Amino acid sequence: MHSQRPDIFLINFRNERDLYPPFGIMYVADALLKAGFGVRLFHDTEMYLEEFMREVERARPLFVGFSTITGPELRPVIAASKRVKALGVPVVWGSVHATIMPEECLREPYVDYVVVNEGEQTAVELAHLLAGSAPHAPEHVLGLAYKPDGKPTLNPERPFIRNLDDFRPRWDLIAVERYLIESGPYKRALPVYISRGCPFRCGFCYNEVVMKRTWRQHSDEFVVAQVRWLKDQYRIDAVDYADDYLFGRIRPMQRLVEKVGMPWSGQVRCQLLKPEFVQWMKQTGCQWVNIGAESGSQAVLDSMHKDQKAWQVEWSVRNLAEHAPHIEANLSFIIGLPAETHADALVTIRLIEKLSDINPKARCSVCVYMPYPGTPLWPEALAKGFLPPSSQDGWCDFDLDRGNTPWMNDGEAQVMSAINDILFVGRSRAHWLLAPYYALLRWRWHHMRFKHFWEGRFKAWLGSGPLRHLRAWLIRRLVRYNTQTHKGPAEIPA
Repeated sequence: MHSQRPDIFLINFRNERDLYPPFGIMYVADALLKAGFGVRLFHDTEMYLEEFMREVERARPLFVGFSTITGPELRPVIAASKRVKALGVPVVWGSVHATIMPEECLREPYVDYVVVNEGEQTAVELAHLLAGSAPHAPEHVLGLAYKPDGKPTLNPERPFIRNLDDFRPRWDLIAVERYLIESGPYKRALPVYISRGCPFRCGFCYNEVVMKRTWRQHSDEFVVAQVRWLKDQYRIDAVDYADDYLFGRIRPMQRLVEKVGMPWSGQVRCQLLKPEFVQWMKQTGCQWVNIGAESGSQAVLDSMHKDQKAWQVEWSVRNLAEHAPHIEANLSFIIGLPAETHADALVTIRLIEKLSDINPKARCSVCVYMPYPGTPLWPEALAKGFLPPSSQDGWCDFDLDRGNTPWMNDGEAQVMSAINDILFVGRSRAHWLLAPYYALLRWRWHHMRFKHFWEGRFKAWLGSGPLRHLRAWLIRRLVRYNTQTHKGPAEIPA
């Protein structure tokens, strides 16, 4: 490492529900460290902003790289970017949001560069440019977007990394203990990331734009060595494969799960859940699966290019209940797609109610459609009257509990979000004070009455003000997220 160079700061602002390690910046950090740069990682909520800015003012890093995602998490990114820029430190945006709309991001005065798609190699070449040690000019850096003379300019895209084993997530730069989760009876499960992309063509998904329907995986040897190291270092007893889609190649990934030999969870398509596959899942220690069910309407599934039959959702949940009743099925649905009618939405709601009766381990969640530029459904959203925000501040208002389109009102979206407390958090007993609230929610859900969601505003008010600040203070005092920095090479398998 070249000690005369200032460190590079990489930050991922998370929301309070995000329990996953910041894999994107963990991989980019590895590339920068191998190139001789010092790196510090930061991963915390908006409440950490002031502390982060004090570190920036003290260290004056070579640049600050922000991982971006559309929605409320973009708000602290914008606030921090403005302040970092005011200090004269270059501001770099990357990850999904910036990749989808690099030119729009660069139109903001507080963004200097955008790293498009995978950032490992592009970040290294940009770091050399800013450090004055690059052999070439900015226009030759593939995957870089910048603005000479204030005009957004996009360089040609960088080809995807062919060998994922060239880079590894830097577990030594984060507080790993903070990301341990429960998985069935296992108390020290850890999310791991072993592949990139998804081969399917779901019309609402960013993968169609960012990963171009490609799917690549780390080698078996890499994955097994990483999991063994994590088991030795942190005593993990299960793994959560946090990939966008785990079974991009079915039989090879089955063999890899067997080689790892630990209880596991991951993303599975419902078509895969035949009785024999479910039996294999049970035998290999699967604890829960995530299933993108999306809709109970075949017309809606076809409109989003899901390549899935509506009956397969119920069929897969029945197979799990019959052959592996201990496996929890987490099914996600989307309401408010451009082609969806009132009747389609009702079919989805009735399916969700039915799934809960079929399988006690079925946990359903509902989110509201969010249009993403470049996705197959984007033209349909525009044709139906959706107007994209004119600035990055406007994209902050996009959320899964907001009416993000003209045909979905906020009241309906808020009920859909609130009903997840019942559908997903589980049919657990709520505090007696909230019993009337949940009873009214169930009535709204069953009868599809979403106007004048006054009880939701009342509940939000109860959680605001002094109570919210007390909760935030307790979180900050009792749950300290990563402030670790790189202190030298860690003995992690290559």
